[in-house]
Amino acid sequence: MTTHALQFTLETVDDSAVLGQSFLAVDGTGAPAIAYVVGTATGAAVRVARRQNSHWTHEDTGGFAAGDDVRISLSFDSGGGPHIAYRDGNSDNAIFGTRRDEGWSLEEIPTQAGLFVRSAADVSMQIEPNLNDPPFADTPTVGYRDGFNGDSAAVARKVGGSWQISGVDAPSDVRTGLSLAFDSSAGLRLAYFQGFDDGSPEIPQPLKLAQEEVSDAGDTHPPTFVNGVIDPHMRAAESVSMARGLFSEVLVAYADVRTRTVRAWSSSLGSEPRIEVVAEGNDANGPRFPSAAGDPHQTLFIAYLDDGQVVLARRGPAGWTSQPVATGDGWPSLEFGKDGTAHLAYGTGTLMYARGTVSPG
Repeated sequence: MTTHALQFTLETVDDSAVLGQSFLAVDGTGAPAIAYVVGTATGAAVRVARRQNSHWTHEDTGGFAAGDDVRISLSFDSGGGPHIAYRDGNSDNAIFGTRRDEGWSLEEIPTQAGLFVRSAADVSMQIEPNLNDPPFADTPTVGYRDGFNGDSAAVARKVGGSWQISGVDAPSDVRTGLSLAFDSSAGLRLAYFQGFDDGSPEIPQPLKLAQEEVSDAGDTHPPTFVNGVIDPHMRAAESVSMARGLFSEVLVAYADVRTRTVRAWSSSLGSEPRIEVVAEGNDANGPRFPSAAGDPHQTLFIAYLDDGQVVLARRGPAGWTSQPVATGDGWPSLEFGKDGTAHLAYGTGTLMYARGTVSPG
C-alpha cells in the first residue's frame, strides 16, 4: 500500500505576544480550537482560539497560567462546550475552566481527598467521552501531581457537582511530565515519569503507565488504578504526550532532555509493546516537545521540534518516517479529525495552525 505525505496549509492564529505552549483539540463539528498562553502586563494569560467559518476567534478566559513547563489541556463535551485545565500562575493550584453562555467560569480543583486545595503540577485533562452512560458521560477528568504529598500522581473527577480524588501512584520527587488520555471506549490511562531528577544521567526517571481498573460490578467512581514501568531506561526526561481516542492502540511520545531523542512506546491488541527511537538528537537541537495522535485508521503520528523545524513523524510497516511541516519553535500540538484531517498548532513567536490532508496522486 502506498503511503502519501500530508499536504499542509498554514495560517496565523494570533500574532500577539504568544508564549511557547499550546494545546489543540477538535470539536464535534471537526473544527479546531487551541488553548494557549499570551504574555500580558499582569502575567501569562490563558486564551482560547476557535476556527469557525474559515476565521479564527480569540477569547481570554480570565486565567493566568504558571510557567511554560506543561501543556494547558483543552477538551470538548458532547454538547460542543470547551473546557480547559492548567496550573495557576499565582497559587500553583490546579484550575478547571468551563465556557458557558456568559463567559468562562474557573474553579480550583481540591487535590486533597476532594476537600482541600493544594499546589499541583503537570495538570492534564480530558472530558470523558459520551458513551450513552448518563452517570459518567461528559465527566471532567483531571490528572495531576499533588505537590502537597511529595508529588504523588492523582486523578480528580467531577461527578454530580463534586470532585472525587483517586490516588494513582506513590510520591515522587520529580516534576517532568504527565499526560492523561481516554481511548475510544472511555478507558482511562496516564503516562508519566517518576524518580528524583538531579540532572545526573545515572539517576533513572522511568516512564510509567497507569490504567484504570475495571470492576466486575461495573464502573465505580472514584476509580482505582494499576501502574507499572514501561521504559526503565529513561534518564533526564523532558516531556510526555499520550494519544487520545485510539481503539486498539496505545501511543506514548516522550523525549530525553539529555540525548534529545524522541521516543515512542506503543502497544496494540494482540502484540507485545515496543519502544522505538522516532528521532535522533543531540544537545544542539534543543527541546523536542513531542505530541502524539492517531488518525481514524489507527495510524500513529508524532509531531515534534527539530532545530527550528516542526516535523511530523508517521509510523508505517517499515518504522517511523518524518516530513518537515514548517519553521517553528513553540510546542507543537497534533490532533486528527474524524475525516482524517490533521490539525497542528505550533509557535513561531506567533501562534500558527497547519491543516494537513493527503496529497493527490
